[in-house]
Amino acid sequence: MAALNPILTKVFRGPLDLNGPVFGRIFYLFEYARSYVEERLEAFDARFGTDTSAPTFERNQKTSVHFYVPTTASTIYEILGSIPLQPNKFAFVDMGSGKGRALLVASEFPFKKIVGIELSEQLHRSAEQNVERYKPDSQQCETIELKCMDALDFAYSDEPLVLFLFDPFGREILQNVIANLEASLSAKPRDVYVVYVYPQFEDVLKGSRFLQMVKEGGPKWRPWSRYVVYAATTAAAASLGLDPPPMT
Repeated sequence: MAALNPILTKVFRGPLDLNGPVFGRIFYLFEYARSYVEERLEAFDARFGTDTSAPTFERNQKTSVHFYVPTTASTIYEILGSIPLQPNKFAFVDMGSGKGRALLVASEFPFKKIVGIELSEQLHRSAEQNVERYKPDSQQCETIELKCMDALDFAYSDEPLVLFLFDPFGREILQNVIANLEASLSAKPRDVYVVYVYPQFEDVLKGSRFLQMVKEGGPKWRPWSRYVVYAATTAAAASLGLDPPPMT
């Protein structure tokens, strides 16, 4: 099956891409209905006065950059709650942060800082408004930086890192994002976790010489809530009681 992936990728690229002009619209309608149901169940926006639920498919949407869909809030809480964070040591970086839901949830954990990277100006403005509105009593990190920029131009700082990805890109951009992370790790080895929700291109992480999967979760019947967590240092893997990833 794995051998067929390159062929299937070519077949479904462009007009037939799930993020493209044909199937993309159909997929958008499904995601809109799903997000509506999940908001009714979890009431994230209703509780905090934010606007993170509705998917956004922009007019000039590129097939290589996936349209905005919110991660289920309960999934984000579950993932971040499972990572052994040292208070005020880790940065949280969301590539393709959209309207900022993952950033808002992350602010309830003891991160040193939180960074959202979003290419769309429309989504970036929505995230700015949501950050202003989100002031729960449980908030532990108020240092939230929103950057409207190409994810490939982002330069990592030297602190330990949680990189959050909710299927934001196609394979090629994801490969470049992980390559940039590897270059940063080569220059400055440190604890890094890569969280990948809806990991349809997980083989990119598997192929990294720095990364090793340390956790997977989410019900199989809800692929949008499936996730994997990869660790990039010996200390990170050891903290979960697993074999250390290879470091060279």
